Amino acid sequence: LIQYMACGLPVVASPVGINTEIVVPAQNGILARAEADWYQALRELAARPGGRARMGEAGRTLVEERYSTRVTAPLLLDALELAGRQGT
Repeated sequence: LIQYMACGLPVVASPVGINTEIVVPAQNGILARAEADWYQALRELAARPGGRARMGEAGRTLVEERYSTRVTAPLLLDALELAGRQGT
């Protein structure tokens, strides 16, 4: 899910686990519960190129703000430094 968003693609995902926190319906993707929901979501994306582009851009922005190495690397470094201090 995050990899597709990072590529600027609109996403369709099952509403389970972390997906419900990442996907904001109609903003950066579509949540689909049943098989019919998946077909409807894909039809909607196919019919609306502007909507696909908008959702893809919103997903890319979300990934850059929350999951990019620019954001996560300093957090990892802090955690490793803390672990190193506690191990000595």
